[in-house]
Amino acid sequence: MLTELTLESFKCFSKLRLPLAPLTILSGLNASGKSTVLQALSILHQTIATNEHSTRLLLNGPTINLGTASEVIDNVSGRDSFRIELEWLGAHRYGWTMQSDDRHSDLAIPIESVMVQEADQNEAEVFRVRQRGLLKLLPEGVRSNRPIGQQLSESLERLTYISADRIGPRDTYPTAIPGEQINVGVRGEYAPWFLSAYADRPALPGLALKEEPPRLPQQVNAWMRRFFPGAQVRVNLLREANATILQMGTQGDVHRPQNVGFGLTHVLPILVACLGAREGDLLLIENPESHLHPAGQSMMGRFLARAAAAGAQVILETHSDHVLNGVRLAIKEDALSPTEQVVIHFFVPRGDERRAQVTSPLIDSQGNLDHWPEGFFDQFDKDNSSLIGW
Repeated sequence: MLTELTLESFKCFSKLRLPLAPLTILSGLNASGKSTVLQALSILHQTIATNEHSTRLLLNGPTINLGTASEVIDNVSGRDSFRIELEWLGAHRYGWTMQSDDRHSDLAIPIESVMVQEADQNEAEVFRVRQRGLLKLLPEGVRSNRPIGQQLSESLERLTYISADRIGPRDTYPTAIPGEQINVGVRGEYAPWFLSAYADRPALPGLALKEEPPRLPQQVNAWMRRFFPGAQVRVNLLREANATILQMGTQGDVHRPQNVGFGLTHVLPILVACLGAREGDLLLIENPESHLHPAGQSMMGRFLARAAAAGAQVILETHSDHVLNGVRLAIKEDALSPTEQVVIHFFVPRGDERRAQVTSPLIDSQGNLDHWPEGFFDQFDKDNSSLIGW
């Protein structure tokens, strides 16, 4: 499990050290750096998944497109390099320093060096990449001879990133080859195919509802009914057309997705990704509240909390106080431990030197937060005070 992310001179951060947990909640004002956290992890995943042997970090590819080096290197610092460092299991640290040869044309930026510090090492080792090759972002000896390095590499390779720009209702959805496509896709476009291709896979233990059969399709439908009473999802593969048909309905009436609305199709990739995950898988989810009624948003918070408690690592970005409250309720119901399994980070735009870019309210076993920073899910109270004349 990732336990800390450090960014230096990356986009809006000159220096950021961010603790991570089984469930990490990113909230805050627009353009404050929340998505930057997800992007940093996504480009590591993209590099590993796209090219097994690479000495360049892929800024653009099938998962994410960040443009040129000039768009990701923090201009305020005046540097021509940036750094991403990960802490694994609270004791092992791995860092990558990227050095741009041409800030305005580099679509993939050279990796200058890799830092490795295992738990039993007093000092870090630094590998100069231009003299040594990389295997899955790590020097070959580090990955092959050290099981922790291999675990980190495999976790990044299996990472699932579900963006806010989900695909929504379609007549057909794309198919893929099992083994080549191992997640639901950045827009959730492969969720219907994944549900069919891995129909025999048991759902993630601990997240599966005990009153239902353990297979993935049955569990997805069972959880879908908790969001939308009576809802049902069916998928059919059209192999000759390389397409997947998705049908949805309630109370036995089945319809094409366009006649059901956006809510079900935006929830489906999240349910499939979490229930289809293996213990230790890393899931990045943007705006899970999209197109959901407030009650559904609260249920989403509870669902993601249970996914984290079941062994997946979930990092979610949200603007919804209902999602946050769903997590708080899950904690109060003892679904997961607030001190060991949940961290909350609130971001504000850089500019006011008197205010930290990130503050991290603590949550207790009753779901109470120790403080509410200005702008942290307080708009309802502000508006209500204005309405009643306070």
